[in-house]
Amino acid sequence: MDKYNKFKHLLEYFVSHLEWVVNNDISHAGYNTYISPIKNFKKAGQGWKNDKIQEQVREWSDYDGDTICINVYAPDATSKGCYLNWNGTWDNVRPSWNGNHVESLYLTRQEFASAKKELICSISSLGLFDGDSPNSNLKSFFDNYQYLHMGVNQLVRDGVSILSSNYNLILTGAPGTGKTYLAKEIAKAMGATVENGQCEMVQFHPSYDYTDFVEGLRPIRNEDTDTINFKLTSGIFKKFCEKAYLNYADSQKDVSEISKDVRLKDAYDQFINDILDENAEKGKVLPLKSGEMDIIGVSDNSNVKLKTQGSKSDRTYIVSFNRLKKLALAYPDLKSLDSISNIHKSVTKTIKGCHSSSYWAVLHYLYKNYTDSIRFNNNIKAVDLKNYIFIIDEINRGEISKIFGELFYSIDAGYRGEKGKVFTQYQNLVEDGDVFEDGFFVPENVYIIGTMNDIDRSVESMDFAMRRRFAWKEIKANENTDMLDSFGELKNEIVSKMNRLNNAIWNEKTNEGIEGLSAAYHIGGAYFKKLELYLHEDKSKLSEAYQQLWENHLRGVLFEYLRGSFNAADNLKKLEEVYYSEGVYE
Repeated sequence: MDKYNKFKHLLEYFVSHLEWVVNNDISHAGYNTYISPIKNFKKAGQGWKNDKIQEQVREWSDYDGDTICINVYAPDATSKGCYLNWNGTWDNVRPSWNGNHVESLYLTRQEFASAKKELICSISSLGLFDGDSPNSNLKSFFDNYQYLHMGVNQLVRDGVSILSSNYNLILTGAPGTGKTYLAKEIAKAMGATVENGQCEMVQFHPSYDYTDFVEGLRPIRNEDTDTINFKLTSGIFKKFCEKAYLNYADSQKDVSEISKDVRLKDAYDQFINDILDENAEKGKVLPLKSGEMDIIGVSDNSNVKLKTQGSKSDRTYIVSFNRLKKLALAYPDLKSLDSISNIHKSVTKTIKGCHSSSYWAVLHYLYKNYTDSIRFNNNIKAVDLKNYIFIIDEINRGEISKIFGELFYSIDAGYRGEKGKVFTQYQNLVEDGDVFEDGFFVPENVYIIGTMNDIDRSVESMDFAMRRRFAWKEIKANENTDMLDSFGELKNEIVSKMNRLNNAIWNEKTNEGIEGLSAAYHIGGAYFKKLELYLHEDKSKLSEAYQQLWENHLRGVLFEYLRGSFNAADNLKKLEEVYYSEGVYE
């Protein structure tokens, strides 16, 4: 169940709980679904103390490791004590009453009964009790609730909104405006970080190409003959998409299907361990319907290596788990495998070209020797659909056509998923059992953020086909200043100095400034963040830090901006005077 469905159930339970406590009305829309099935109904309690009341919402309370608690105080359910809150915070959802009935829900960060309502939505606008999937109002309500909890600013919220709608976003603007940092914050707000494996970043450059990004032939050393061969290897984006698709595919399965997958994988892993364990009795020989196969080892990527027993040939056969898993879907138990009359025909029909006897033998051996010994895990839960964010820093510094190749089509927001499937340049070399064996596509839970500085290369030089597949958002220097919050009370002074300098470069309100420059040449907050290098936590050294920033960083950048222009030296002097001037910019 995804986060929006869980949240909808949670809100419906919350309203049903309050309505029942106040009115004891069995005709309420939520009574039969949420209240009636509960034995020993807990009327009041503090969820954040793991009271029994929290058990009543346990199925819908966890969100990526964080918990929403229910807190209802008796005897008056209309009191200030009734709320849902992120565990350990006052970021909460509260009811608004009309007489004895809950009329709407609102967000607040305050404890008091007269808490400031930051966002209020009626029960009907949220689509509660309508029996449908979560509507856009409910999704927005949850997003804002989560942003409230995460302390997400409006710039990040806007980025999430654009990315969620378009799948592809380019953050553009002057150097140092924090575009890369903002991209990571947008990803984080959507639940994707490098730490949880749902966010990856790559930086484009002139030498970057298709084989780095999508796939290509790479030299590998043959383990048996010590010779060099070439093997099709997935690039960073294709690997990322494979990981995202596995989550997407698992999120479409019910618990019983997931349990079978886990059971097979556990059996295979035990099998591999026994092969590698010289003292293990199992995992040495595989029986066939007639004859046997010797297990001669395990490859670096955990594939089983086999050889026909008694054969004079040195030929070995490889069995991979991905293809074995596909065979297991068609033949889910020992009985179905034993019923096969023509192994070659049946196995190759399922997983295409392979040494059919090897795959039949390994799966048969797993069913007979391992799966029965593995107990079903009762703690297995349905898999939540997660967002996967791929960040491309300096996207315009690479040769876009060369890097993306035929992916221009599949990254289009309208062609996410299998409907955007394309055959890549090396499709004929993709192994059977691979996630993308029938063509590559970008999964529906993959989002792409690109960053670029306008002055590195003209936007017009980017292929139009690529440009129209991205939404664009310009990040201005005066908009993204949160990176300077660490300066505390000095922040306003630093921002004023930055704004004075940028308006001398080019004032967007008056359209005046230095000829040949524009807002694309503004100095972003990331440059002023470098003041920390010279302050060393001693605020009395601010004047000296300003001087170091100018001499070591800003002067050189502005010199390059002005190089070859009319009155370059005079204009640089003018900018220096503005930089060192004092006062607050309005």
